[in-house]
Amino acid sequence: MPKSCRAPHCSNAAGQPRPFARRLSFYKFPLQDAARLRQWLAHMRQENWVPTRHQHLCSDHFEPSCFQYRWGVRYLRPDAVPTIF
Repeated sequence: MPKSCRAPHCSNAAGQPRPFARRLSFYKFPLQDAARLRQWLAHMRQENWVPTRHQHLCSDHFEPSCFQYRWGVRYLRPDAVPTIF
């Protein structure tokens, strides 16, 4: 099953053609970090929803400062919180 973004009103899914500069990546919810998970859900306005380990948010919902690059690979910073909805 392809990855798709769980953010409200977002239809991004893995495999969609996009320019390299606007490439998508998908990130799992921080289920093991309760405080950070609450922040993610609050910004999504989904405080009463509980994500599963199989659900993701796409990179479109994170500011550029939320990413770090190592060896040409984009990683989500450990303290990143999505703010673009």
